[in-house]
Amino acid sequence: MRKLVWLCGVALLLSVPAIAQDTPKAEVFAGGSYIRSDGANFRGWNGSVASNLNDWFGIVGDFSGHYFPPNAHIYTYTFGPQLSYRKNTKLVPFAHALFGGARAGGGGFGISGFATNLGGGIDWVAHGNLAIRLIQADALITRFSGNTSTDARLSFGVVFRFGGQ
Repeated sequence: MRKLVWLCGVALLLSVPAIAQDTPKAEVFAGGSYIRSDGANFRGWNGSVASNLNDWFGIVGDFSGHYFPPNAHIYTYTFGPQLSYRKNTKLVPFAHALFGGARAGGGGFGISGFATNLGGGIDWVAHGNLAIRLIQADALITRFSGNTSTDARLSFGVVFRFGGQ
């Protein structure tokens, strides 16, 4: 009986790291992005770094750059909390509320303002260390010189997952 209890205890301890690996300590996202703003289509890139404090709560820094030919652009840098649902080992939906700044320009001028990204998305875990961001949809709210604009931002790409909790 003592050997059985000892064997069960060892099996339980060995299974803990496997469970912990479902939640990475950090995630780095890189991908393409699209914004529709005032009838113009801005295409560009989106990247983020997330530090997961537990299996459902993390802190995210999100950065993006979008361009409209010939020379208009908008850059955003936002930070805030992200909630993730990790009960399914393959699909991880998430929601976030991110706040920070934006810089827009074109034609020789530039202006700085406030930016908010409210939204979320779904990651498909292809492997323990790699996921595919199927979609990230955000309401991008910017405020420049007293004018507020709300635009849709869509992003897609890859997520590199590091460490396990």
